[in-house]
Amino acid sequence: MKTESYKATIQRIKPYAEAFIQEKGITYPIQDSMHLVSSLGYFVIKSQAPKNLSGFYMKKGNFPFIFVNTNHSLGRQNFSIWHEVYHHFANHQNGISDFNSKTIEEREAEIFAGCILLPDSEAFKWKSNMESSLVDSIAQMSEYYQISFNAAAVRAWQAGIIDYQTFKQLSDYSKVENQQELETIYEQNQLSTQVIHPTYNTQISSNILEILQNNFESNKTTGEYINNLIEQIEVLNHE
Repeated sequence: MKTESYKATIQRIKPYAEAFIQEKGITYPIQDSMHLVSSLGYFVIKSQAPKNLSGFYMKKGNFPFIFVNTNHSLGRQNFSIWHEVYHHFANHQNGISDFNSKTIEEREAEIFAGCILLPDSEAFKWKSNMESSLVDSIAQMSEYYQISFNAAAVRAWQAGIIDYQTFKQLSDYSKVENQQELETIYEQNQLSTQVIHPTYNTQISSNILEILQNNFESNKTTGEYINNLIEQIEVLNHE
């Protein structure tokens, strides 16, 4: 069986993302992906975990749970959230997501997440800016849409605004050894660097907290159980 090309996967997945955006009434920029996703019925936990883990999706009964690693940058965390939403949307099995995986399911989820966070229609608003100052524009897009520098560059390439060679040149800025140079670009453009740094925190979406509170008030659980649950989440980082 012939393997589908990356370009063909983009063309196949993009309409699903566009339909999802329209159906859910998503407006741009998305200021808080965790809040938006929880309002759509997903239960989200963010905490530190081993760096080789981006996140995972798990469905328990009718409840779709998403875990995201806060040892990664905030931009990547937002990407991971929508990556996991796709696994639920596409009825994939529960499991851990590895962005380095070459499976078609992971490729689909990666494309879907990018198209949700920065649709073509939004990317083209920056086309003239990119033509005059490409690197600065990619950094500005990154901060505005709360995505990583590399994700903004990927979307510009996928939308056909820049070519692949230009994208590869831009991707060098996202390498660990170039982190200081990337920070300087953001600072020179008077942009917050928060999106390109890890948050290292633990967050539990409000809908989970509401369930825990309701169960506590109705004596279905105890304060000790809830505290133990939070402690178990926080020790995920122990390798």
